[in-house]
Amino acid sequence: MIVKSKGIVLGYMKYGDTSIIARIFTEEGGYGSYIVNSIRSQKSKKSIGHFQPFTILDLVLYVKETRDLQRISEFKSHYPLHHIHQDLVKGSITLFLTEVFSKLLQSEQSPNPELFVFAEDAIKSFDQLTEGVGNFHLQFLLKLGPFLGYAIDDIDNLFSSTDRLPPTNENHEIMDALMKESYGYEVKMTRDSRSLMLDSILLYYQHHAHISKPKSLEVLRSVLN
Repeated sequence: MIVKSKGIVLGYMKYGDTSIIARIFTEEGGYGSYIVNSIRSQKSKKSIGHFQPFTILDLVLYVKETRDLQRISEFKSHYPLHHIHQDLVKGSITLFLTEVFSKLLQSEQSPNPELFVFAEDAIKSFDQLTEGVGNFHLQFLLKLGPFLGYAIDDIDNLFSSTDRLPPTNENHEIMDALMKESYGYEVKMTRDSRSLMLDSILLYYQHHAHISKPKSLEVLRSVLN
């Protein structure tokens, strides 16, 4: 069956001598893995750069329901990203978020159009951000919850279901603003406060979605600090 869909690339691994297996969240099918044949060949007319994290593509997929691993027949850029892959801070945040997002999407094997629109809009906003860049990952993860069925509609929910102590009043207000304000919200906070907030958010998802600790976490912290 041929399926046309937009997709958000979350990463890839080498497959064989010239191909890759890409992890992609698609609008029509949810999260899945797809073979891209001969993309690493010297004769390939398409660049492997299309499969950098958070790239948004227009896809033609060859889907066979009896297979876990599907194939990409055609692809092209849907929305060119101009800054995410050229900026060190944005690139580090992207690698971290695609790792966490991939873990959370393991259960999203069916379409979730509202979640796709949320992620697509967030990526487009992130690419254009000039302020509040260092807070984007916090905002994204705070805003993400409801689309996955985790009702983070109040910051207290982050702490009531885990063993972490509630934040200070100042940090509580900052986290509440990060969740409710648009991307690019600029607020000054200490390195320790930012780490505490991120730890709290990750612990919430680890508790409810049973995800493991992101391998890219320490890299992100070293770049932001």
